[in-house]
Amino acid sequence: MTDIDPATQTLSAQWVKILTDDGAEAPEKPTARTWLIYGLRIRRVEFLPLTLTVPLVPALLVSHSARELLSLNMLLATVVVILSIQVGNMANCLADREMDAIYKTRLSQAVYGLGVGSVVRQIAVTSLAVALIEGYLTYRTGHLDLLLIGGLWALLGMGYSLPPLHLNGRGIWQLPVLLAVYFILPGLFVLRAFDEPVSWAAVGVICGFACTNIGIIVINHAEDFPEDVLYSIRTYVRALGLTRALTLGVVMLCVGASLVTASILVMAGPNWGLVPYLIACLLGVRFVGKTALAVRGKSLEDGIVALRLRSKLAPPHTVLVGWTTVLLAALVFATR
Repeated sequence: MTDIDPATQTLSAQWVKILTDDGAEAPEKPTARTWLIYGLRIRRVEFLPLTLTVPLVPALLVSHSARELLSLNMLLATVVVILSIQVGNMANCLADREMDAIYKTRLSQAVYGLGVGSVVRQIAVTSLAVALIEGYLTYRTGHLDLLLIGGLWALLGMGYSLPPLHLNGRGIWQLPVLLAVYFILPGLFVLRAFDEPVSWAAVGVICGFACTNIGIIVINHAEDFPEDVLYSIRTYVRALGLTRALTLGVVMLCVGASLVTASILVMAGPNWGLVPYLIACLLGVRFVGKTALAVRGKSLEDGIVALRLRSKLAPPHTVLVGWTTVLLAALVFATR
């Protein structure tokens, strides 16, 4: 397969028309039920099962008792993680509302159904709530670096999709931003919400956890290739090409699983939780690898069709890897 932009010229005129349409006849005012559905939709609540693993993994690694694990600090940190990721999701839906009009129509419909102004207000109110909780947690713990982590997290998260940074259009540099915003910075934030010192092994698990998940999510980013081209967004998938991006996903899964395994062995020695964890990672490698083979040698249009047929299986694989990582961390916690 030749992963070059000129191939995208084969996109139909209908796609171009829909994707470049400013979309927008004024929608009727949504009912309360529809408003709630749209509000949940732009927050991408379907990803909540994976989102919950983000604070649980570091919390289980750093806690030394059930009292610590169930503490108010843990609850506050978890709320910050969930709300912050939802802010990023809302910002992404807002920025991509025109791009999403062709393939992710439910997201575009939700943004225009609520109204752009309403989405902006929801982002602002949720961000304010996050800032207040972060401030209170900093006061409770005395860990001023929570504000630094939260500030950097907010900057990268909002700048990922929105101007002036548009970090999702920085080519290969998009990848470290993704790793940081969705996994590494939230993980560090949760670690610092506890009084226990942060170990390098725990940081290693968080970084490996980030790599394994993004290694699968590459498939979801790759399926947006045609829309990214039409809107001149140079994602890491465009910089690498479809086949190389998916191959990188396999590499990230392998590196991430190795890093998690090595870090757990340093932290707690051999653990039976590594068995289901490594099986889940192998299934992820198989899934992403077979997807890479499915697009290899195909035209861009045929490759995208193959990607989109398989992309529906990406969320279950991320959930499997995420929750086996939680299980592994829980078994480490249980040995203390």
